[in-house]
Amino acid sequence: MLSVDTIDKLARPIVIRQEQINIYVLKKIAARIKEIGELNPSDINSLEQMIRNGSDVREINEMLAKMTNLQVRDIKAIIKQAAILDYADVKAFYDYRQLPYIPLAKNTQFQRIQNAIAEQTANNYVNLSRTRAFYTQNAAGKLVPTSVTDTYNKAVDKAIQAVTTSQVNFQESMRNTIQELVDSGLQTVDYASGYHRRLDSAVRMNILDGIRQLAIQMQDEIGKQIDSDAKEITVVRNPAPDHAPVQGHVFTNEEFNKMQNVLDFEDVNGKKFEAMERAIGVWNCRHIAYSIILGVMKPNYTEDQLQQILDENEAGYTTKDGKHFTMYECRQYQRRVETQIRRYKDGQITAKAAGDMELARKFQYKIDKKTQEYMLFSNNCGLRPELGRIKVEGYKRIKI
Repeated sequence: MLSVDTIDKLARPIVIRQEQINIYVLKKIAARIKEIGELNPSDINSLEQMIRNGSDVREINEMLAKMTNLQVRDIKAIIKQAAILDYADVKAFYDYRQLPYIPLAKNTQFQRIQNAIAEQTANNYVNLSRTRAFYTQNAAGKLVPTSVTDTYNKAVDKAIQAVTTSQVNFQESMRNTIQELVDSGLQTVDYASGYHRRLDSAVRMNILDGIRQLAIQMQDEIGKQIDSDAKEITVVRNPAPDHAPVQGHVFTNEEFNKMQNVLDFEDVNGKKFEAMERAIGVWNCRHIAYSIILGVMKPNYTEDQLQQILDENEAGYTTKDGKHFTMYECRQYQRRVETQIRRYKDGQITAKAAGDMELARKFQYKIDKKTQEYMLFSNNCGLRPELGRIKVEGYKRIKI
């Protein structure tokens, strides 16, 4: 079975590269701002002409295209790896039914599923990339999506204006621009609805959704081939409240279908559950339903073990001021703090590239403070600090 940790590890390289793409664009803009700030007003014309020719924008767009192609290639490889892992434990079921077990590499039906999900996930990534934008203020002070090209041009225009206008403090003027770019980061935008989110987060969700959809379709096909009569729900530590009661339980196919269609349902032991709004495997669900044959394999967890996981989740952590977190809430808080630390590191890197060491030190102070908070909170909760989630390529600590 694919574990949550395994799924996260499969997705992580794609997310890391997406963060690198974000940093690349921020540093490119910041470096040009620094260069403009070091010029005299009389020297600005030649640089301005070069910028107007679009050399920087072409370089940025070429790099984005190159990185997108690498992401697409690796997304397909990840889906293939997930398929191998998902298919690894099913031979016993085929043997029980006295059916031929065909290795995945020669199984045309599963190859079709794998290839279709790989193409779909890769295409979804490409579509996300096509809507890259920063959220920057327009003339009315409203945050609006701005393309990478327009964002670059806007930042450069502001820098040139600051250099050529003696009344304007260049560093202070550009500090606001840098802060705005860092606060936004590259985002994906649905221009019809206005919905937007950071692109690295959207890409991670795209990969996880692809892996989950692969598992669902493969398990459905396996179920048909081995004449499966039940589903077992995987178990995750610190589960979300709505799915916590059902994880690890076994359901007949009929009862599982009820669960997936917002009807009351019960497990194979007769334990009854009320209808759930969120089905298994959708809306950021971390669970997968595996096809099994009743009586062939015992459930992976006993009732006592499942209850212990629920009890530990509910016990959670209570702060000194009396605020209680379940372990699920602790994990969610961890993720929010990790995102904030990465954003501060983006800021420190970008400020250094712009030559603004005062701003870089301000970001460093925030990094140190938030990291200390993260480590303390994680230790108090009994959760392992996941330092890989706060790593940003190119970040090096500076003295405050």
